[in-house]
Amino acid sequence: MKNLIRIIAIAIWIPVISSCNKGFDKLNINPNNPTELDAAFLFTSAQFGTHGATMETEPTIVQQFVNPFSGITSAFNFNQLNQTYTSSKWNAEYTGTNTGATSSSGPVQLLVQILSQLKGNAARTNLYNEARIWKAYQFMMLVDTYGNVPYSEAGQAYLSNVLTPKYDNQAAIYTDLIKEVTEATAALDPAKDIVKADVFYGGNIAQWKRLGYSLLLRLGMRYSKIDPGKAQAIVQAAVAGGVMTSNADNCYLKYNTTYVNPVSQTITAIANTYYLAAPFVDQLKNSGDPRLKFISGKYANPLAAPTSVPDTISANQFGLPIGYSSATLSTAPGFRGANGSGFNYSQVNYSIFGSLTAPQFFITHAQTQLLLAEAAFRGWIPGGSTPDVYYANGIRAAMDQWTTYNAAAIIPLATQNAFINNPVNAYNAANALNLINTQYWVASWGNGTEAFANFRRSGFPALSPNTIAGQNITGGFVRRFVYPTLELSANATNYQAAVADNGGPDNMDTRVFWDK
Repeated sequence: MKNLIRIIAIAIWIPVISSCNKGFDKLNINPNNPTELDAAFLFTSAQFGTHGATMETEPTIVQQFVNPFSGITSAFNFNQLNQTYTSSKWNAEYTGTNTGATSSSGPVQLLVQILSQLKGNAARTNLYNEARIWKAYQFMMLVDTYGNVPYSEAGQAYLSNVLTPKYDNQAAIYTDLIKEVTEATAALDPAKDIVKADVFYGGNIAQWKRLGYSLLLRLGMRYSKIDPGKAQAIVQAAVAGGVMTSNADNCYLKYNTTYVNPVSQTITAIANTYYLAAPFVDQLKNSGDPRLKFISGKYANPLAAPTSVPDTISANQFGLPIGYSSATLSTAPGFRGANGSGFNYSQVNYSIFGSLTAPQFFITHAQTQLLLAEAAFRGWIPGGSTPDVYYANGIRAAMDQWTTYNAAAIIPLATQNAFINNPVNAYNAANALNLINTQYWVASWGNGTEAFANFRRSGFPALSPNTIAGQNITGGFVRRFVYPTLELSANATNYQAAVADNGGPDNMDTRVFWDK
């Protein structure tokens, strides 16, 4: 692990050049010298730099998390457009930073460079195809978040002198992502190069194949609303290829006390402003979910929560209600009052989920099983397990996943089965889509990008919109993030074409193509 961290550090903290062209060149120009850096090091950096949604972005939209203090943030909890948050994924993926400062390269730049460097190199075909798969993951996130984005010309400034890349049509990008994942996954060969610098699987080709087909399954399920026939065909191809079979196949990043989880680091800084949302806590409490004690905690002093022992008794957990700010919270029904330096509501369990060494998950066996449950319910999987089997397997996998956070975070099989058989949670065809996708929402806790995407796709769980009067959405839920303001000046022509092709104004009401 220490050697792996050294590789990551070397790959990420490489001296870089200053920005120019109002900072826009950072979207395309790789500041690293490609003739001096091995592609394997670039790949490690691309993996480690993959964006993980902060708690005040997608987890707030899907009502898992709340920061009610408008003086600290005026963003999604207030139905407000705040570029700090809406541009975070764009900046992290394209430039490797969430600010305008000089930084290392983002995953898009690095992966484009790898593919250019290794194309046609038969000795490194596995690294080449793993980079294709992971590049597809980056662009799936970007399309799901923004709609049309630079794709075919992204990262091409150094390679082809393209300084103002066009935005590709989002549906066309998805079509190419499916092709890329399908071809790259099929081309992986255990008899060829093994990428030891791979931080996910240490170069294990069988696991990369299962990751590729699990990503293909996720891509296919995005079409469930707009083209069920296409969704079915893609799902069947993924299942035939072979998706994840256990939690050993989970795709995630590991951290230690030197290189800490950035999401945990953020919510640790001013802990008394961060709370779990009532809909999320209520779901866990009312369903008797044994994961609640690993996720939620009450503290005598919210500011000192990261260094305190939490009260994890289920009956004592209360999520902060949606639709209130710190100034109006006292008017909420059942207001629980102040508590030390904050409010008397549940925060994250900083000993488990909020630990600085907590992992960051991207694609999991649990999510995969729950998607298969929905696909089976829709009749898209011929033969094999029935929806209830996939559903139960997904819940068990999600519960077992907590031992990745802490070896002692064990949920016994008997407890898991009691939860699955509880009438509140037990599978039934009449309520299948709600049950499956509510469990997907819980299983995606900590993976905000995917929780937000699946909520829009499925419509579950059945949440009530935040009623805080905002200025940037007309009602309901945020459906997409707006483009960074820098695009309006640095790439105006392509920006305007993208806004028009998205089918609506550049606001948080306009839906991405699969969310129609």
